[in-house]
Amino acid sequence: MINKLLTKYLDTKKIQYETHVDLKKRTWIHRGGIAGIFISPVSADELETIVSFLYSEEISFLLIGHTSNLYILNECNIPVVVSTAKCKYFHVENGELFCEAGVGVINLSKQMIKQGIKGFEYLTGLPGTVGAALVNNSSCRENSISELLVSARVVLKDGTIKIFHPEDFKYEFRNSVFKKHEVEGTIISTVLKVTFGDAAKMQQMAEENDQDRAKRLEGYSKNLGCTVNRCFINGRMALWLKIVLFVNGLFARLFIKTEDGRSNQRKNLICTLTGYKSIAPYVSQKNPIIFSWIDEGADIAFPLYLEFMRKVYKTDKTEIEIIR
Repeated sequence: MINKLLTKYLDTKKIQYETHVDLKKRTWIHRGGIAGIFISPVSADELETIVSFLYSEEISFLLIGHTSNLYILNECNIPVVVSTAKCKYFHVENGELFCEAGVGVINLSKQMIKQGIKGFEYLTGLPGTVGAALVNNSSCRENSISELLVSARVVLKDGTIKIFHPEDFKYEFRNSVFKKHEVEGTIISTVLKVTFGDAAKMQQMAEENDQDRAKRLEGYSKNLGCTVNRCFINGRMALWLKIVLFVNGLFARLFIKTEDGRSNQRKNLICTLTGYKSIAPYVSQKNPIIFSWIDEGADIAFPLYLEFMRKVYKTDKTEIEIIR
């Protein structure tokens, strides 16, 4: 049922929205049910206006950006969705970088590197928005976006507007108070550090990082990046399986010529030996923490994949957000 109070407010404020939106057409991996009202503010001011109204009226909503870290199940019917995708204005002024929450990290990083601004050469492969990256403390190897944070403007659930500083996020590896839901609120905009360096060297480093990422991870299509936490991968795998894989690796080098071929054979062997052969097509041969939604069967395979990661790789912490 469409909330008439909300649509009247949106019409009055002239904020863009649609009704009965198929989320498969709006999400990164083309998954999701129906959004009753899909709201698309075009600026930080509009985002703050609509979020403040939703909180004041106690109307639940799902906030999304590029959805590159979000899996919405197909059976979901979500009354209200707010997208930050059009809130993508940014500029450098007085030695600081102002960004609206929906600014794409990849585009921002490339633009900053061209201007010789340091710290973004590690972020050119992160497909999400700045707002989501700050919530998730997105990182490339040991470099996290939180290292660039000066402050963030946040609307809290009680309607309070608060300026958050790095210590307020209580950052951990790919985690924050927002991701852990210790604080409920919406990031509207942020200010990031501006430190100048050698643009040519930063461009070279960015290209090297992108090449390394391409070797270790799948491309952006049909996957959500690191699906589960990588902390215990291989380290706590059962000894018998480690031994089998070691011996298999020795023979594979003799009979399989390419690295891709050996990686694919290893993945299929692990899935078969552990009783999860059916999920093999969806597991990346480059890295088992990557799961791809290559066809409709992926939705059935995904729960088995999580079970596989718990039992075989001893990791049960998901890095993506799942909306059920």
